[in-house]
Amino acid sequence: MTTEEAIAAAAPIADAILPPNASLEERAILTAEIARLSLIDPRVIASIWNPATCPDELLPWLAQGVSVDVWSDTWPEAQKRAVIAASPIVHRLKGTLGAVRRALAAFDLDARVVEWWEDDSRRGTFRVEITYQNGSPVFDPVAQGQAIEAVRAAKPKSRVFTTRAVLGARGPVYVGALAQSSLLVTAHPFAFTPPTVRAAVYTAATAATFASATAHPKT
Repeated sequence: MTTEEAIAAAAPIADAILPPNASLEERAILTAEIARLSLIDPRVIASIWNPATCPDELLPWLAQGVSVDVWSDTWPEAQKRAVIAASPIVHRLKGTLGAVRRALAAFDLDARVVEWWEDDSRRGTFRVEITYQNGSPVFDPVAQGQAIEAVRAAKPKSRVFTTRAVLGARGPVYVGALAQSSLLVTAHPFAFTPPTVRAAVYTAATAATFASATAHPKT
């Protein structure tokens, strides 16, 4: 269909919509708008409302259309689409921990929800733990703050929660054994003990000859 054919087909529709006293300018504007919309492929309109196929430049308007609670134009495209896709179910479950978990899952974070009865915390509370470890996204206070805002928007209004950043590391663990000996020396105060000589005693006899000689000075 050409532009002229679209305008000719749209004119009766515009006349039926507008009151009889509408001006020529009003009729022309409405006719042109109806003709413009008639030239758009309906499949394009359907793709705009799909977060997986919506053009990147239209994602902010799609986010507004599905009432995304937390949004940033600086996010990567994949995260924008994930947040938009999660928004309808988050709004259906809003006020439950299920909505909190789905809101967290839309962010590129290793996060989990710990309820009060799991670690004996104050009754009725819960905690959001975000873990940073080898292979996970690096610590980003801005992204973490946005995730917490999404939790605050999705949680039950009466529930109080806290947050915790967990830093972890993974690596091989080696176990070995080493044989060793030790020498223990104890020093006591000095004490002198007289020596004691022990020996065997034998009794025997023998024959002997003695000679005696006396030397006098010469006179």
